[in-house]
Amino acid sequence: MKKSLKTILTLLIATCCVGCSMLGRNGGNLSDIDDSRPKSKNQSVISTGSEQLALIYNPYSTSIHPKVFVKKTNLSNIDLYVMINDAELLYSKANAQQSNMASIRIFYRIMESYENTTLVDSSSQMLTINKGASPRMYSIKLKVKDVELDKFVLQTTVTDLTRGKMSMHFCEVDKTNPYSADNFMVTDIRDMQPYPYSYIEDGAGIRVDYLNGNMDDKTITGTRQLEPQITLSPYASDPAVEDTSHYYNISEIGRSHILNVKGPGLYATTADTNWATNLVMPCFGSDYPNINTPDDMIKPLAFLCTADEYSQISASKTKKLAVDEFWYQNSRDLKKAKEQIRIYYTRAIYANMYFSDYREGCLTDRGMLYTVLGPPKILAITSDGEVWTYRDSRNGQLVKFTFRKQKSRLCGAKYVLRRSTEYKPYWDKAVSTWRKGNVFSF
Repeated sequence: MKKSLKTILTLLIATCCVGCSMLGRNGGNLSDIDDSRPKSKNQSVISTGSEQLALIYNPYSTSIHPKVFVKKTNLSNIDLYVMINDAELLYSKANAQQSNMASIRIFYRIMESYENTTLVDSSSQMLTINKGASPRMYSIKLKVKDVELDKFVLQTTVTDLTRGKMSMHFCEVDKTNPYSADNFMVTDIRDMQPYPYSYIEDGAGIRVDYLNGNMDDKTITGTRQLEPQITLSPYASDPAVEDTSHYYNISEIGRSHILNVKGPGLYATTADTNWATNLVMPCFGSDYPNINTPDDMIKPLAFLCTADEYSQISASKTKKLAVDEFWYQNSRDLKKAKEQIRIYYTRAIYANMYFSDYREGCLTDRGMLYTVLGPPKILAITSDGEVWTYRDSRNGQLVKFTFRKQKSRLCGAKYVLRRSTEYKPYWDKAVSTWRKGNVFSF
């Protein structure tokens, strides 16, 4: 009977993983994620935090999920790129041409910092997109107004005017740094569109161009093996230390080059011989950020398992059955196991999408909290990092987690949780809830 149940659960997990894979691309609906809507189109409470700002990490708060990023070539030439999947837009024939068209509005405002949100300058652009025969990424490039600030924050909102849905984004601009990632343009050689992701697929081909220099300038490329690190609990005393040694397999090339990705690893390009700043794009496999294989499923289990359990599951010759057994033994109920799997791994997929650096997103500090606790209810963004706030449903008490933004030679910047023993009762409660066969949410 137990073997039969394991077989059923194996099929169940496979089905759920396919579902998670589809959710990672197309969206879905999970009961544990707040589905509230933005209260206004202008967000002014940034460094102090708000529920509206927290919707940035809620994929179901809006129907559009554009990629927004900046590229710069010099002090006065900064471009804002917005890439949107036209399948996410609502089309209407209520126009003079009576053709299927979508209308979007891109608005950006320049502010000095997250703390000083006084408007420095702004711009707005309206665009129409004709419905194509098949979905595609639609690329929009806007020149950012030149302002007399060396560093500033660009707040961008993209609105589907037909549906009335909005997406908000923040980009930090430092005009004084000629070697940072935003000085490199990455293009997908399949369609010559800007490559909008911070990670690359195994087997992909991209073109990398150094924008901030002369045609004769040289750049350096390097590859480095991935060194997976399982992040420690919120109350651990010694978080993992980043390995900052130089890349190996270094080669000097011209200002532009084609990069063919061959296997997982970190792929870097820099014009700085000290490797102090650079463009780093990790490859975690051909299907990332989705979670489909037993190895993919085992990694986020580290947050719920003991060290011995994790070692046993990782070393098992039948990893799939070992993962099955972990989830089934929590509740001895297939329906509850299915719900746990669906929510836990969907959270992990979105953590991969939001928080990837030189590690898989679900294995970062922010990814750990997102996967185990769910998305924050209140979010604050500061020049130094982020503050996530949850509300304890039992007593209404607010629980805050602070992530410090640290410079990294492997990814530009990473977010490190300020660990404290104060988190222990909340974390233990969350882990215990999952281990008892229930989904945890604050």
